[in-house]
Amino acid sequence: MNKFLNKYYIKIGIFLSVITFSSCSIFNKNSNSKMILNGITTQALLTGNKNFSWFDEEYNNYVPNQGIINSLKPFKNEIKVFVIAGSWCGDTHRELPRFLKIMNSIGVPNNQIEMIMVDENKKTPAFNISVIHVSNIPTFIFFKDGKELGRIIEKPIITLEDDLAKLLQIK
Repeated sequence: MNKFLNKYYIKIGIFLSVITFSSCSIFNKNSNSKMILNGITTQALLTGNKNFSWFDEEYNNYVPNQGIINSLKPFKNEIKVFVIAGSWCGDTHRELPRFLKIMNSIGVPNNQIEMIMVDENKKTPAFNISVIHVSNIPTFIFFKDGKELGRIIEKPIITLEDDLAKLLQIK
């Protein structure tokens, strides 16, 4: 592995370790008086929260492809994901609830999913996202055995579950 990639994976590993032991979500309001999450977050913070009603609506309405979900279940303990998203972002409103429904359907443990919400300037006090080369959100970064498998950026090519199966080389 070249020097750059080695440093990159070390930074990601350290970052994921730090996030695992800390927890902070900062609420701000944008110019439209809408609540903006900024920092480390969890599905529990979004579920049932009237400020983020988009989450429950999309989560409850999305029906993942059960055949693909079943093919992903054997990998539930291998899937590790780092998510950068924005509670103000339309793509996040669509993809994040779907993504979490897929992860829940597969049975991926919560501690294998790290989520950072950024503000409208794509900044967060939790982490400098430019270090991991994220410019569009949401970005889902998938890891296996400590190595990045790939990313789904903004929206999937087909569906999130289909794209994930391709990343894991199941399809």
